[in-house]
Amino acid sequence: MAHARRKFHDLHSVHASPTTTEALDRIGQLYVIESEVRGKPPDIRKQERQLRAKPLLVSMYGWLHDTLHKLSAKSETTKAIRYM
Repeated sequence: MAHARRKFHDLHSVHASPTTTEALDRIGQLYVIESEVRGKPPDIRKQERQLRAKPLLVSMYGWLHDTLHKLSAKSETTKAIRYM
């Protein structure tokens, strides 16, 4: 996720857009979950990820898919979405 986030961050720092902002916000929500489960036993981390992160990832996938069809095929944002 860090590599995908970096692509959006680099785009956002050059030319912030609603799409890059949304992507970074969604990824940030996942990072919050990871920071909260860090250091906990593996079974607890897995349970929390399934409970909290999975719905976010499913939602993000749908949003990325929908957003991809609204952008130029040659845009840098499209490339970041495809990488993700």
